[in-house]
Amino acid sequence: MDKIVLIIGSETLLGRKLIEISLNKGYRVIAPVMTTQEKLKESTKKNLRIIPWNRGSLISAKTVLREALRSYGKIDTVIFIHPEAKAGASLAEMPIETVEETLNTFLHGSIYLMKELIDYFQEKEEGSLIFAETEKESESSSPVSNLIKGGFHSFSDSILLSQLPGVYKCGFTTMVSEMEEFGEYILKMCEEKDSRANGEWLKFSEKKGMFQTLPILKRK
Repeated sequence: MDKIVLIIGSETLLGRKLIEISLNKGYRVIAPVMTTQEKLKESTKKNLRIIPWNRGSLISAKTVLREALRSYGKIDTVIFIHPEAKAGASLAEMPIETVEETLNTFLHGSIYLMKELIDYFQEKEEGSLIFAETEKESESSSPVSNLIKGGFHSFSDSILLSQLPGVYKCGFTTMVSEMEEFGEYILKMCEEKDSRANGEWLKFSEKKGMFQTLPILKRK
């Protein structure tokens, strides 16, 4: 199947599972990773293109898009996964340099790359923008981690509500720990592009009922 998927957040468990499922479906996958060209290990998997990405650099974001298009000629779907940044529990004990580096890596860098990808889809007037997050019963109490999580959700929600003609947009959230089922659900919904889910958040709960009803979350 001639489908090109770019996955932001390939370092997460969900990201790795989405790559695996996508490759098994015959998709070609692009995975920006936080590394340098010198440290990059070439993938041995067919149809997987790993691109080094400096999250704190606008130039690097432009390079990721350029190299993705050079490799496969197009991008059909972007899946942006909450990075699940780990930061110290006490803000008072975190050096300001650590705070700045964490925010620059997990907030600024993501915005840089998403802007490039949204501009690309706007010019094409087609494509799919997908957001995904996992919720845990014992969430971190770290102010910085919670800032990044809240920023991801609010940023994603703003894009879901924005006017992007021809672009399908959807968000996914879950509290289940089985990422394979969640990943299959996300890709299945991407294939179907149900108009009722366009611009909405969907909550995945369990496999047996995943396609019986559309679990659209009401916005607060």
